[in-house]
Amino acid sequence: MPDNAIVIAAGLVFIAGLADAAISDLRAFRIANRTPLLLLAAFVPAGLAGGLSWPAWLGHAGAGLVLFVLGAFLFARGVWGGGDAKLLPAVGVWVGVLGMPRFLLVMALAGGVLAVLALVAQRVKLAPGGPVRAWGERLAAAGHVPYGVAIAAGGIDWWMAAMPPLAGG
Repeated sequence: MPDNAIVIAAGLVFIAGLADAAISDLRAFRIANRTPLLLLAAFVPAGLAGGLSWPAWLGHAGAGLVLFVLGAFLFARGVWGGGDAKLLPAVGVWVGVLGMPRFLLVMALAGGVLAVLALVAQRVKLAPGGPVRAWGERLAAAGHVPYGVAIAAGGIDWWMAAMPPLAGG
């Protein structure tokens, strides 16, 4: 029988970690190594308390592995930063195989919105000295979007739809 209090507490750690990653990526275009590690560590008690079967554990691990390969590929191609490549599989372990379609769809849609906002931020003339202009200038210099925000959006959406209890696989 699932212990929902533990699953919910671990889920709050999951949400807080994603919020930390999104805010950090927006502010500094960096995601701390602690965040994916925290997400992975929080998954273990959630899975145990949620009563995941061995096949379900394998499904969650498999999802993380597939997303690790995808993230490593995008990192190697220079499309993503290392933080994004580490955050993606940590979220994948949570969403599992069954949650991947929804997670990836929401992540892609949020990433598209981010890309449009990044293009606008690079092109719009903003008042000198403002924080939005400084961020837009850093965004233009970086040449990429803070995709951790999109990963976090997909993860939070998945959590709101699926938790508790953990999805079966």
